[in-house]
Amino acid sequence: MTALLAGIDVGATTCRVGIYTADGAPVVERHRTTSTDAPTVVAGVLADLRHCLDAAGGPPLAVGITGGDGGVPLDRDLTPMTPLLLDDRAGAAAAWLAGEVGRTALFTTTGVDVAAGTPLATWLWLRRQLPDTLDRMRVWASLPDLVATALCGTPLSHRTLAGRTGAYDQRADRYDDDLLALAGIRAGQLPAHRTGSAVAGPLPVGTPVVVTGHDHLVAAHAAGAREPGDVVDSLGAAEAVVTVSERVAPDAAAGTGTSWNRTADGTRWALLSTFTELAERPSGTVADSGRLLAWLCSLSSPAGDLAGLERVAESVTTRPTGIVVLPYLGGRGAPSPAPEQRLTVHDLAPGQALPAVVVAALEGASYHVRWLAEHHAEHADTKLSSVTVLGGAGAGRTWLSVKAQVMPGPVRVTAVGAAACAGAALLAGVALGLPAPVLGSDVLPRDDLLADRYDAIYRGGFLPRVREVA
Repeated sequence: MTALLAGIDVGATTCRVGIYTADGAPVVERHRTTSTDAPTVVAGVLADLRHCLDAAGGPPLAVGITGGDGGVPLDRDLTPMTPLLLDDRAGAAAAWLAGEVGRTALFTTTGVDVAAGTPLATWLWLRRQLPDTLDRMRVWASLPDLVATALCGTPLSHRTLAGRTGAYDQRADRYDDDLLALAGIRAGQLPAHRTGSAVAGPLPVGTPVVVTGHDHLVAAHAAGAREPGDVVDSLGAAEAVVTVSERVAPDAAAGTGTSWNRTADGTRWALLSTFTELAERPSGTVADSGRLLAWLCSLSSPAGDLAGLERVAESVTTRPTGIVVLPYLGGRGAPSPAPEQRLTVHDLAPGQALPAVVVAALEGASYHVRWLAEHHAEHADTKLSSVTVLGGAGAGRTWLSVKAQVMPGPVRVTAVGAAACAGAALLAGVALGLPAPVLGSDVLPRDDLLADRYDAIYRGGFLPRVREVA
């Protein structure tokens, strides 16, 4: 019988569950929208896991769990004490941290460019607003920790999730007691980095359960980004750029919206930036490339779907368009945060209409990601060696084609859509001693003459304009 591995990806917007073969091929997958109610999230994940196990026809060797930022305090019975804390309510606390401790000092120690969604800022907000909650808290659970703890009956986590808290000394590989003391919590209230065994739920008792790390880092590892200079461009509700590095990010990267952490396998460092990550955005909104794509779809057809956008884009035969769009619907984040920046259109020529602007917006988003990747390369002191796009199926043909011309060097796109979920399953297998395969991918077609024209507009049109807003 084929060896099976289960993966769970608990994101702030979507929860995914899948069963995969040992080389990462999907057998069955399910997904649902993430609720703000923690018990509902756990119940939904367990229901989807049960469905996947039934459909796969056999139990997995192990279960790997990954996920994004956000979390919840658990009481002594490991029961959630609040709704999931996923939004940016802790903006004032983040600003206080940046002033009191120093943005650069925090970045140098923890790898985090402190923002409203940083757990340390959330803990400070809880201390000020609901102090009894932290006093009674047995353990803080990130999104993947929450599900792992429910499966195993004991708190579990991963080093890279600790590294996202803003209170973890990355070099010393432990929580910083002084930073924790700012919120009045102890290292003992944070989960251990270890593997557990299932004691409840749809899994056979004793099935190994592994929290495999932060979702972007897990997806990057699964996609084969394991050597310095390897870049992953992850498309989803948020677009993130991950670059593998031999060294931690220098102090000069503080305040740029970039963070640094260990890679999912712990062997190297990684720089991570999202398309935008601004504390000032309204609670519950997503100011990033996913929102941009949805907006462009709504402009392109009454149905507001990707097919409509593709039809409009296909009518634009001149590429590059020559139009420079600064693609910021809700403010610009990394690598040069500018909350006041908004989408602007430049160099629109007579005769160019909405279809050309739609394509130009995708060009602008691609220029921005190249800017991020080059920012990473500068601070990692490395050359960009490869770019792999994750989640390409949701981006559409036009955007992928533009990325292939705009990014330096060859661009690959993974065949597996849910790379973080599949990566969690594969890393669970690694914990059992299985090899660490790379998800399959294909090289996108690239026209060198076209790429040169895009390069000229990127350097001569996009960069000068985007740098006008410091």
